[in-house]
Amino acid sequence: MKFEYLPNEILLDIFEYFHLRDLFQTFHNLNFRLNQLLYESFRSYSLDLRSISRYDFDIICQQHLPIILHKITSIHLADNDETPNLPQRFLSQSISVDQFTHLKSLSIHSIQSIDIIHQIIKQSQQVTHLKIIKCFCEYKEIQLINQIWSLPKLTFCHLDNLISKGIYFSELLTPSSTIKYLSIKNIICDFRSLSYVFQKTPSLQHLSTTIVCTEKFEKIPPPTNPLLTKLSLSYDGSIPSLMNLFQHMPLLRSLTISTSYLLLDGDEWQAILTDCLPQLKYFHFKMSFQFPQNYDTNDAADELLATYQSEFWIKKHQWHVQCDWNASDPFYGAILYTLPYMFHDYHYVNDSCSKSTLPNKTTCQTHIHVKNLQCEHNIVNHFIYLSTKFTNLSHLDLILPFNNEFLRNISTFTHLKSLDVTLLSSRDAYQQLQCLLNHTPHLYLLRFSHLSDMNEALFSLSNPSIRRLDFLNKQSMIYNWYFNTDECQALTNSILGRQCQTLIIDIQARNDVLDLVNNLTNLRSLIFQCKDDKGKQKLLSTTDDELIQWFHEHLPSTCTISRDAHISSIIQMWIR
Repeated sequence: MKFEYLPNEILLDIFEYFHLRDLFQTFHNLNFRLNQLLYESFRSYSLDLRSISRYDFDIICQQHLPIILHKITSIHLADNDETPNLPQRFLSQSISVDQFTHLKSLSIHSIQSIDIIHQIIKQSQQVTHLKIIKCFCEYKEIQLINQIWSLPKLTFCHLDNLISKGIYFSELLTPSSTIKYLSIKNIICDFRSLSYVFQKTPSLQHLSTTIVCTEKFEKIPPPTNPLLTKLSLSYDGSIPSLMNLFQHMPLLRSLTISTSYLLLDGDEWQAILTDCLPQLKYFHFKMSFQFPQNYDTNDAADELLATYQSEFWIKKHQWHVQCDWNASDPFYGAILYTLPYMFHDYHYVNDSCSKSTLPNKTTCQTHIHVKNLQCEHNIVNHFIYLSTKFTNLSHLDLILPFNNEFLRNISTFTHLKSLDVTLLSSRDAYQQLQCLLNHTPHLYLLRFSHLSDMNEALFSLSNPSIRRLDFLNKQSMIYNWYFNTDECQALTNSILGRQCQTLIIDIQARNDVLDLVNNLTNLRSLIFQCKDDKGKQKLLSTTDDELIQWFHEHLPSTCTISRDAHISSIIQMWIR
């Protein structure tokens, strides 16, 4: 059967699988019937602007949005390396967020202006789900929190890693009777702030937070929240303070907790859970700790695991635990966690040892929730063999070269989306990297965290799915490698360069920037440092910035050019 003969119901089901920009690029103006389905019959759209070209963005905003405003149910906005300055451009259109009358979900990521965030939230009175992730909040953060708590229909609120000097929830003035699910990850709370969160969020049922207690016997002041049934907690404090917290959560049914430098054995946990959390059904923990020095770690692990093999753990709840430690660690570091491992991040060292309370040696399903894996090898022994299967990884951080035994587990990387590699030498590293790329069919981002030297093998790498290349280490600006003219030309002619859409790089000469923009035909955003940038040491206005003005004179007017608000030496271009 030909596609155009399919009934409307099937076509509408097919539309559900398309990104909005791809949907209109593929089906718009093919015939009257498809246009009618797109504009009239299709029930709802998700407006995802996190990875979009400037051209597609303008087409959507100018041609399609005015017609489907009332059908947009979710919006994703980002001001990052993929779409620099997109929120400013979005708000400059003749469309405001409050015109999306059926908007329910709003997600904003990496926006660097608190004023823009305020403007967006002010126009989002109808949303029920809100996510604000990695946004710039150096000041006015409490005004933002009060503004969020004032949203009349908000039930789900996720705030993660707001770059701020500190959010003081004790200054929270506006109560929210609608918020039931609150995640304030990577935002440190103390008991006093937590008490204010409970007071101003009386309907709260699920909470994810980070708590730091500086006193050994700290108590949470009233009011508390007896309605809380699910808690995900990163905790830094004493055991007595932790018990004081749990005593105010009698209805808690699910607890996920990670701790640092704190260790409870099975008997201690059993006493806490029995006395403080009688309704608990789902329990997951990860405790980072240190074994006593000058003590046999193998024997210490056996003694610790023995406390988790009682009837309470094995028969009543069927909760199993595992202990991992690095045999060469001079500080005797270790982690103890429940199985399956329920946390997204995992640090693997090649000479790690593991023991668990599982009745058999099968561990293939114990780490299926790990998304981000950092692999590290001992400098004496480059052998890496993953005895544990990580079958759902989306990000891998790896040092090359490694022992080829590592490739035995290469099939576990079929879901990998991003890869960070540190190249210590070029002898075997590039060959191994290509072998790894051959087994990552969905890889989107390849980042070189460190290049010890530039090798022509770099420009022979290939992987058909990669769309983003990152050579600029923002975390350690000391080790960045500046590409010269020949290297920029080689990158332009390489397979990865020709398919690259987002490029993050250090460049020696400004003219090479023009060549990259003009010759990389798929490039839509370019983030770079330029070695001959005279204004990189200070923030400059657009009119006084010599290099920015030079690029405006030599590039099309459609190209958006600006400096990073936090690292002034980095220039951002949204090209096409």
